[in-house]
Amino acid sequence: MKKLLASSLLIFFSALSVADHFVTLGNYRFQTGTSTFRTDYVEHKKSAYQEGHTIMADINSQKSFDLSRSLRVPPSRLDVRSIKIDNSYVMVRELSRVPGQIEYQGIVIVNYHYRVRESRN
Repeated sequence: MKKLLASSLLIFFSALSVADHFVTLGNYRFQTGTSTFRTDYVEHKKSAYQEGHTIMADINSQKSFDLSRSLRVPPSRLDVRSIKIDNSYVMVRELSRVPGQIEYQGIVIVNYHYRVRESRN
């Protein structure tokens, strides 16, 4: 009796899981995006990297809902809970406005993906 009950429950929950999986596949499409964040100009390259890594850590620690705002994901048909960061990294740009004086700017690149609902036309 216990085996029959366990088997029935397993089949029931498996069927629910499969049904949900097929419904979501037909109604959603995945998209990718890239966002860029910049630090202020600083005098030292190391400082630009540190500020960039601070921004990157902040972005990487955010929940999906907050990411939708920070990454400026277009809201049309967006599944807000689906935003995931694929990778992120920091680069430093050098700039010289005056001979002999170099300024540095940290640049954070964030690649991500998300789901959008398909219209049922």
